[in-house]
Amino acid sequence: MKIVSYFASAVVASLMFSTSLVAADIDVSFVDEKWNGKVVPIDEVCSDYNIEAGSTPSLYIENLPDGANKVILKFNDKTFVKMDNGGHGILSHKIEDETNNIEIPPQIGETFDLDEGFEVVNSHTGTRFNKKEGAYLAPCSGGKGNTYTVDISIVDSNNNVLATKELVLGKY
Repeated sequence: MKIVSYFASAVVASLMFSTSLVAADIDVSFVDEKWNGKVVPIDEVCSDYNIEAGSTPSLYIENLPDGANKVILKFNDKTFVKMDNGGHGILSHKIEDETNNIEIPPQIGETFDLDEGFEVVNSHTGTRFNKKEGAYLAPCSGGKGNTYTVDISIVDSNNNVLATKELVLGKY
């Protein structure tokens, strides 16, 4: 019985280790220098605190795994539970070519007008707080120091997750 238990533990540990290796393989960086992961750029916040709605950051993703078909971007406010877990919108971007690297262009917030190759997985949930409808809602805490992130998943054509990474967008 101990041998079976040990074997099962070893298999689980091995799977956990191999999953973390896949997740660690992709590298994600900001394309525009104004995004630094510390402070959200003031011109990229929601229209409540800006002249117009802010955009998602442009991202560069390296070391895409074989079979990568889409990038899923889940935008979060980690400080405000009601807007965490994709509360600021979940978008997907189709990977057109077999490539190791891809640049994801920025998308304007508070609209459903997205560039070709993008789809809305879930629109932002800020409408319950009287925010304008749209696929994405830029950081909108009013400068209270909330932490914003994006969870990035690389999926295959069957929506199996091949790799994941969390990127801190910054505080606002």
